[in-house]
This record gives sequence, C-alpha cells and structure tokens, in this order.
Amino acid sequence: MKTGRRVFVGGSGLALAGTITGLASGARTEAPASGGARVANLGWELAGLHNNGANAFFEVASNLTLNAVEIDLAMMITSLPHAAGFAEVLVQGSISAGGPPKFGADARAPVLLGRSSHFGLVEDNNPHKLTVFKTGHIVQDMFCSVILKSWVTRDGTASSTDRHVRITPSLSLNAGDHIVFHMDHAGVPVDCELQAVFQYSLR
Repeated sequence: MKTGRRVFVGGSGLALAGTITGLASGARTEAPASGGARVANLGWELAGLHNNGANAFFEVASNLTLNAVEIDLAMMITSLPHAAGFAEVLVQGSISAGGPPKFGADARAPVLLGRSSHFGLVEDNNPHKLTVFKTGHIVQDMFCSVILKSWVTRDGTASSTDRHVRITPSLSLNAGDHIVFHMDHAGVPVDCELQAVFQYSLR
C-alpha cells in the first residue's frame, strides 16, 4: 500500500490492512477551537479483490456535524482474465453509533447494520419473472452506497471504471461514534482505490 498519499489528517483510530500514517501535530495547520468549516482526508486501496471484501473504520473523536463527503473511486484489473466477464465492486460508507462496528463472518465481510424502523419491507412487482437481487429491508445509518461495474474483455480493453460522488448527509456525530467504509467484490479480480474528503464542523 502506498502510504505517502493515503493520509487521514489527525489519523489515530483507523483500523485496516496496511499502513495509514497521520500527520504529526506540529506539521498540520491548527483550526480554531470550535465551529468553522474543516476538512480531512482518507485514502484506502484494496488489491486482490476476488469475491471477497474488507472494511476500514475510525473513531469520531469530537462531537461534529459531517456536512459533506467527496469520494473518488477507481477500479482496475491487475491481470488479464482467462475469459471475458464482469467485475463489480460495492463501496459503502456508514455510521456505527456509540462504538466500533460489527462485521459478518463470510468472505465479503459485510458491515452489520440494523433495519430502519422508519420504512417498511422492500416488496416486488415483477410480472415478467425477472431475476431479482435486493436487500429485504431498508438499512439504517448508511450514507453512501456506490457500485463500480465493468465488462472485462479477454484483452482487458476498456475494463477500468471510476466514479466521483458527493454526499451531503449533514449528520450529527458524537465522540465515540465510528465512520465505516466497506468494499466487496464479484467477478474478475481487481484493485480498487477510494479517496474521501470529509467536510465537517465541530459542535
């Protein structure tokens, strides 16, 4: 992992495979003691995504409002496939309130989030008997869910894909909450990188 450009400012409390380096306090510009707009960055990359997944999470150290998140995602194959096929990566961001997140035991290592009590079950109207894949309920506390999907040709032409998304959740977070990012994969093996910039203000 290339740590030189994957830095979370003030970055203690970040847990993931590889190394993340926080800027020393003397090297960063100090913001005012309270209020005002601030920014911080997370870089995270997974190599060897092949029908599996992983998570990165970090603690919120101060009461704050997460005003916006800018996310860049890029997926590419790392070797030519034996046969043409699709590759997809699901990237999600969520909040674990009051403590560290819990994860599922299967290969994709899903973040275990609760069902929202504010919505009913997801139902289908499927008169043509299409094959349907869906979550059965609305998930609580997820602020981002993005799919990267590409058809991978035998020679690898035009197989990479990328996305930029901006989310404005205006979420009130308390010290002790955790922000969690998840990636999981299906299809042709790939590498996927996430760069996220958080715009927030202290409360």
